[in-house]
Amino acid sequence: MVDNEILSILRQRFEDCVLYEQPDHERKCRSLLDTYEKAAENWFIKYGDLGGYANAKTAYMKQKHRMIWERRHGPVGTGMKQVAGEDEAASEH
Repeated sequence: MVDNEILSILRQRFEDCVLYEQPDHERKCRSLLDTYEKAAENWFIKYGDLGGYANAKTAYMKQKHRMIWERRHGPVGTGMKQVAGEDEAASEH
């Protein structure tokens, strides 16, 4: 609930900035938008796809599985990393 409230506060700050800084809001509120978007991305990484009945254990397991994935394949969203032996073997054939 704390992370939800943080996201809500950041969203409200951005919306207030847009209303106050019209018509230059795109330039003046850019840092608030970037902060909100990064926080929203981090929230989804942590809680996204858990469903309505999730608890701390399921969030922890999701984090653990993501860390194992990144150790084996690189950061999520960058594609699968290649093993050094596979690159050389593919170029020889």
